[in-house]
Amino acid sequence: MKTKEVMSVNPACCTPNDTAQNVAKMMCDLNVGSIPVVADHQSRTLLGMITDRDLCCRVLAHGLDAKSTRIQEFVSYNPAVCRDGENVEHCENF
Repeated sequence: MKTKEVMSVNPACCTPNDTAQNVAKMMCDLNVGSIPVVADHQSRTLLGMITDRDLCCRVLAHGLDAKSTRIQEFVSYNPAVCRDGENVEHCENF
């Protein structure tokens, strides 16, 4: 099976300047645990990923204000990526 058969073609995304609260709300609304972080919404150049665990353990657990805290320092930059033509089994081994 190829990754294009199981991937989201046009996923919701955020930017490093988004607040932790906005990203958390997006995750809740979409029922997902991670969101791609892009340079801007026009180019959608992937920078990294932010997860619900990042928000919980690195923002909330440290008492930071989710309404004003930008996610830029909590993003996992340069994630491993798979292309749409690769085998899912190959991507699972990253």
